Amino acid sequence: MKHKTYYYKSLTDDVEDDHIKDKVIDENYTYIHKNVFYKFFGNIYYWVLLRPFAFVYAKFFKRVKIENRKVLKKANGSGYFLYGNHTNNILDAFDPSFVCKKKPYIIVNPKNLNIPPFKSSTAMLGALPLPSTLQASKHFLTAVKTRIDENRSIIIYPEAKIWPCYTGVRPFKKGSFKYPISMQKPAFCMTTTYQKTKHNHCKIVVYVDGPFEVDKTKSPKEQEEQLEQMIFETMSQRSKKSDFETHKYIKLENDK
Repeated sequence: MKHKTYYYKSLTDDVEDDHIKDKVIDENYTYIHKNVFYKFFGNIYYWVLLRPFAFVYAKFFKRVKIENRKVLKKANGSGYFLYGNHTNNILDAFDPSFVCKKKPYIIVNPKNLNIPPFKSSTAMLGALPLPSTLQASKHFLTAVKTRIDENRSIIIYPEAKIWPCYTGVRPFKKGSFKYPISMQKPAFCMTTTYQKTKHNHCKIVVYVDGPFEVDKTKSPKEQEEQLEQMIFETMSQRSKKSDFETHKYIKLENDK
């Protein structure tokens, strides 16, 4: 793995300039495709191509291990929301495919739909891009609810911006925890850690935790805040298991 050094002023900085153009998701964007051919090829892409490739890449090239996945059974077959720390471009897209039993759906930045060579297949593989307009927001929420009602999982990376191989947990973007509260569905988290092997190599261990129970006597806003705090604390504790630093992050002094 190539080591890099990143400099930042705030934990909310965007440390990587990927030069990928933003994509506008307006009211004309289709979140739910009803065309049978689209669904057919979507399943082919996911089950025949992506999932086997993801398994081989994660298991044999990155030595990814999933711990405590059995807690997802506590969703009792219901749809659920799964939160993760955003530390790996490829694995953050691949890991949910073998953490979750059914095909997951991942909430993504719209520019993910402009990444070559996957421009046409990203949405087909389960990406739900964040909306750019108010009308698109209605369609987006309908899509999220539809997938949850189909008993699927919705994956959310609440840190929003990726920090490659970062070993801590960064502040979460506000609004990321409204979905489980408003839809009354279980919430879990998965924490990616980077750990040293006995041969001084890096292995990746992902810990799954939950479900997190909020106090339903509180207001919806208070429930969101409580859920965010519980998940942040759990992921922070899990992240302490990281003891292998592949990339360095150096904080710059703020300008006076």
